[in-house]
Amino acid sequence: MSSSAARREWATMWPLPIVAMLGVAGSGIFAYASGIVMEDMTRAFGWSRAQFSTAFVLQMGLGLFAMPAVGWLIDRIGARRVALIGMAPFMGSLALLGLANGSIWQWWLLCLLLAACQAFVAQVVWVTAVVGRFEASRGLAMAVALAGLSLAILIWPILAAFYLRMFGWQAVMPALALTWGVVALPLTALFFFGPQRGGAVSAAPKKAASYGKAFWSSTFVGLMVAGGLFSSAYYGLIVHMVPILKGKGIDLTTAAALAGIMGAFSIIGRLGTGYLLDRLPTRPIGVVIFLAPILASALLWHGEGSVKVAAIAVAILGFASGAEFDLVTFIAARRFGHQVFGSIYSVFVAIISVCASTGPMLAGALFDASGSYDLFLLAMMPMALAGAVLMAWIPLAPTGEPEAAEPAHA
Repeated sequence: MSSSAARREWATMWPLPIVAMLGVAGSGIFAYASGIVMEDMTRAFGWSRAQFSTAFVLQMGLGLFAMPAVGWLIDRIGARRVALIGMAPFMGSLALLGLANGSIWQWWLLCLLLAACQAFVAQVVWVTAVVGRFEASRGLAMAVALAGLSLAILIWPILAAFYLRMFGWQAVMPALALTWGVVALPLTALFFFGPQRGGAVSAAPKKAASYGKAFWSSTFVGLMVAGGLFSSAYYGLIVHMVPILKGKGIDLTTAAALAGIMGAFSIIGRLGTGYLLDRLPTRPIGVVIFLAPILASALLWHGEGSVKVAAIAVAILGFASGAEFDLVTFIAARRFGHQVFGSIYSVFVAIISVCASTGPMLAGALFDASGSYDLFLLAMMPMALAGAVLMAWIPLAPTGEPEAAEPAHA
């Protein structure tokens, strides 16, 4: 695509990826802030960390059904309406987590309610609008939108630690929900618009055929398995990052700041990868990205008490995590097309999320069994290696085209 076409897209639609970035950041509040309150809640209520982290498995299990339904809704009423309908319920369900009273069943039910509401503001809602509006600069536009995940890593742990010190753990989630809503609600109403709609009836048979081809394609399966392995390792590490660092002798404030470093490098990884995906072959980029967590986990495993080593490790992990989801989203958008992207991508994200939810539970269980996170750090290495092998294998060309015909991403 020409640089002039890319400039025209940004000139007319630049607010859209930025608002999408804020929306994606909001969808990650619980994931990236829950580690801050984990110790206080488990100590206050006598829960194990595995019990606390089981909430993620329940949430992702519900998401396996909720996310495809939301994708179907996006394809019919548009991403804008879905987002505006879902933002207030999401904020309310997040605030309700402050009412946890010590019953693990109540905690799990509150987390399930959050998952149901969160589906309406999940990243598929925000990314679908960007994919439908950008083509010449799609890689960079998606990178900006998905930088919301990096922004979430950067700001939510720091804000959560601040609210924890000021008001106690009960106020952390309500305060974060309000912080996000004050900024995101008005901007979404003013600037968040999806692609022009039309021709849904005549396109229905073609869409149905596209769905079937997508779900049974080697690209979809390969991306699902590779992304699932990476996300399980990464998500477990993110949720437990602050406790991991504290276990290495690093204090809470420094640990939260180091988690913020991960977010900053995740932004660099996303934007840099988005820029490169518009210009360079996809496959070698993917293999390098999927191998990076091996080095990060090795450094964390050996870096006892060293803030410098921990900072390098979280920087590498942040860069890889930022690049990884941009990579698989870019491949999915190019492979399957934006007409059916909402439904297909929502199923993909739902399955990946279920895989990711096993990471926090595995990390918590290994900690409960051994008193250390070292076993989990070791387990990350073969998971990342398997993902890299899959990225070297899966077909990357658009549906219906030979891979050799892909001009810049062979």
